[in-house]
Amino acid sequence: MIRYYAMACALFLLSCSTAAVWAAGPADQACQHPQQIAAVANTLSDVSIGQLRALQAEYYLDHAGDMGPDRIGTATFAPANCAGIFHAPLPGQSVWLRFALRNSFPEQQRWVVTFIEANFDEVVLFEDQSGSLTERARTGQTVPFEVRDNAEFNTGFPIVLEPGEELLLYLRIAGTFEPTITAVLMSDELFFDWSTLIMTIRALFLCYVGLFAVISLIIFRQIHVRYYQYYTLYMLCQFAFSFIFNGWLNKYFGVTLPVTTLMPISEFFAGLSVFVNIQYCRILLNAGADTRAWRWFFVTLSGIALGATALAVLDPWRLSTPLHLLYFVCPLALLVFAIRKIREGLPQAWPIAGSLLSLSLGLAIAVFAFMVPINITEANFAYELVLMRPLIWGYYLAILGETLFMMVAISTMVRALQKERLSAVDELASMERQLEDIRHEQRAAEKATTARLEALENVLRGDPETRHHLSAKRQFLDRITECVLDSVADQSLGVEKLASMLAISQKTLGRRLKEANGQSPASFIRSVRLNFARNLILLDKYNTVAEIAHASGFSSVSNFAKLYREEFGEAPSKSISLLRKIQ
Repeated sequence: MIRYYAMACALFLLSCSTAAVWAAGPADQACQHPQQIAAVANTLSDVSIGQLRALQAEYYLDHAGDMGPDRIGTATFAPANCAGIFHAPLPGQSVWLRFALRNSFPEQQRWVVTFIEANFDEVVLFEDQSGSLTERARTGQTVPFEVRDNAEFNTGFPIVLEPGEELLLYLRIAGTFEPTITAVLMSDELFFDWSTLIMTIRALFLCYVGLFAVISLIIFRQIHVRYYQYYTLYMLCQFAFSFIFNGWLNKYFGVTLPVTTLMPISEFFAGLSVFVNIQYCRILLNAGADTRAWRWFFVTLSGIALGATALAVLDPWRLSTPLHLLYFVCPLALLVFAIRKIREGLPQAWPIAGSLLSLSLGLAIAVFAFMVPINITEANFAYELVLMRPLIWGYYLAILGETLFMMVAISTMVRALQKERLSAVDELASMERQLEDIRHEQRAAEKATTARLEALENVLRGDPETRHHLSAKRQFLDRITECVLDSVADQSLGVEKLASMLAISQKTLGRRLKEANGQSPASFIRSVRLNFARNLILLDKYNTVAEIAHASGFSSVSNFAKLYREEFGEAPSKSISLLRKIQ
């Protein structure tokens, strides 16, 4: 057990170190001490090819969220941060950024002030004109489309500058999912390419998740209903989380709900996906057949997931850290159990372990990048910006790797199921052959018995007294058997009632029956009932053991099953199933 946890911890450290390497990135030598940087004008003239740079801006946090453009000039801004990364406002707060733009090119330039993050409640751009702020543009997911100034997938403000022109601008930002804001200045061409690429990647991912949910629904149904229920729900949770987090509600349906409404919903689906991931791993890895300690392990892990989800839904900004850690800690914990199942030889444990490893590594990178954003460096192409965003590709790679490995696990289980079915068919064919042999032996025994009886009758045919005596006994047995069969379903039929039907005393009934076949009346009645039940099974008259028992006059199904097994050497349910397999 200690070795398993040591391996899990090593994988965790590896994932964190990978994310840390990305987070470090190549630092700009002029940005080693951003608190000492004076406010300077932003320009793309000193950037290779003039495509992108981090926005240097002064920062002011409005705790009350009520600071208007008429009073912001009196506020004290923090020194410019050349990394372009700022603390995001909490609900009810807003952030102001003050920066300057200067066109040092000899021709007109069209630049875009934008953010690496996609979704904001409201972002307003103001221009300082002789000490007075004038609104230039407004966008955000709570802003109606008819007054919105940006139609692209990402939030951005195009700005046209003439040669030598310099502008002093303010940005007011309110409402966002993420803990930081990364502001950048880029060319208009790069912004269009980047926004288009991001939209395409996110749309393809949603299509992939939705398609895989349908595929898993179809394939898992071939194995067991519990498998597709949990895994399809897991994929639907991933779809809903991505749909909300990436802003598709606003882009496609025009929903203008604020983050205070959308964030708890997205955290709910994220937490539900963690919980469901635990459940389908429990089922696929056959944890129910393991020791009690491991069963409690899954119960405890499920309880932690539900508790962390409840906290994140209550306050996604202050209480969501436990859930964010569970995103990759939970797959690591499940990976320990999967390794145990690999050692036990469970066929699907290998691909499931691969899926959990992919999930934990990818989500570790994504969560780390969510909490510790990467410094933005120069970029000339849209894909470079995507690579600078581990939150996106870490999450997508986690889900992509998890689903691909899960497909291998499904294929492994389907192959195992097919082998079991082939084995069952072979076993059934063997049972049919054995049954045919038994029938052949019974027919041979019946012929031998008939031959002996005929020989005995021929011997006794010469003795009239013996013949008369045997004939009387047979007539009595036929009569008493007929009486029992006439009232076989009557559960009250007993020795007293049978003697009354035959118009003889119970003592006489017992004596004559003892002479005829050596049985007591009660044993004879029970024997007739059991043979009658056997005939009902062979004739396939009823569907259940209970129906046959009651039709044969037994009040207790368990007592009937016990007597039937003693009489015929097998349970009545086995007789029924064997007959139906043959049919």
